[in-house]
Amino acid sequence: MSRHLICIALLLLSCTSIHANQGDPIAVRRWPGGVVSLETHWGLRLAIETADDAVNAGEKTVTDQTVSLSGTYDHVLFRQANAESSSWLPVSEAKINDPNQLRAESTGQGVITITVDGVVIRVVDGDAADASIDAADRVDVLIVATAAESSLTQQRVAKWVRQWRPRFVIPMGQETTDETVRILQDAIKSNKEANNDIIRQTHNTFAVSHSENKTSQPQIVVLSDVAWSMPDELEAEFQQMEHACRESQKVFASLSVEQLNFRPENGTHTPRWNAEHMMGRQLLFFSQIYHAIDPAIPTLDLNPKQMPPDYRFAHPDWDGAEEARQMQRVSDFCRRFAYLLDGVELDTKAPGSRWPTLRALLKQMQRHYGEHTSNTEKKFDLPGFPK
Repeated sequence: MSRHLICIALLLLSCTSIHANQGDPIAVRRWPGGVVSLETHWGLRLAIETADDAVNAGEKTVTDQTVSLSGTYDHVLFRQANAESSSWLPVSEAKINDPNQLRAESTGQGVITITVDGVVIRVVDGDAADASIDAADRVDVLIVATAAESSLTQQRVAKWVRQWRPRFVIPMGQETTDETVRILQDAIKSNKEANNDIIRQTHNTFAVSHSENKTSQPQIVVLSDVAWSMPDELEAEFQQMEHACRESQKVFASLSVEQLNFRPENGTHTPRWNAEHMMGRQLLFFSQIYHAIDPAIPTLDLNPKQMPPDYRFAHPDWDGAEEARQMQRVSDFCRRFAYLLDGVELDTKAPGSRWPTLRALLKQMQRHYGEHTSNTEKKFDLPGFPK
């Protein structure tokens, strides 16, 4: 199949996209030793040590910043476009309004609140008897941290559920005992609207995104502290796709803003369009699958207009390194939520996908990066290309 026909096929496949509610998904992840981490689509990673004797978070997971329930914070974690690394600053010093920023607030009394991408996550020490925050301050996820000798009570949890109206309640500690789960169940039963089904994950990740649903329906989520492991054959195909993405990033990362925005006299696409197109296709096709399996993952469509006259830069001021990071963010998204592919055979059609098989999609993404990167490199020799 010619490159032209392949791109037409990609366009037709994407036209059937069904958009879910807006809001990038957050991954809540449990790690051994009483550590929970949050990972955002923008690539920010915050680890919370839920007990004084928690295992050092840096030994368990890659993180931009680590906080503890005993600390005092009113900070933001952010990384602005074109910046190489993230920053962690007090709100009073940050003086920014970054839509991707993560804010952490705590008074050091065993309660920490994280707000990011329209999602509010509150981590509370199970022994924090006096934890009290404005009752109007609704949260999406309540993480209840318990130590080995925790004094967690049904009455305390019931108070938090009434006060904060979480959508999900996740027990978190070095171990999650049946007794802890029973206490949470009994506490939530007092809420007549509650959904008492327990979500039991055999791995360590739970996805959550912004929701306009204001009905309080607390649901218990029990996580393992072991990450999902891909089957070998799927792992091999994923690694090939990720390799193709990294090779493409090497080409784009060195380009300046002017080079990315170069409009060839022959009427073909700008280098920036190629970066947006490759990233957008992969993000759309995988988010369609993930959304069909778990609605907490929205269908994410960042695809640029197909024809050059209709195209507008999504981010005209991003340099090549940031466009490369955007590709990597999508690659990370695909792997972060790949546990949703558990049980999907490579040679069958994935839920929500228009591709004939999951393998066909993975193979095409591998080729797609190579083809458009090669097209971009040819533009470097065109008349007028900025040097």
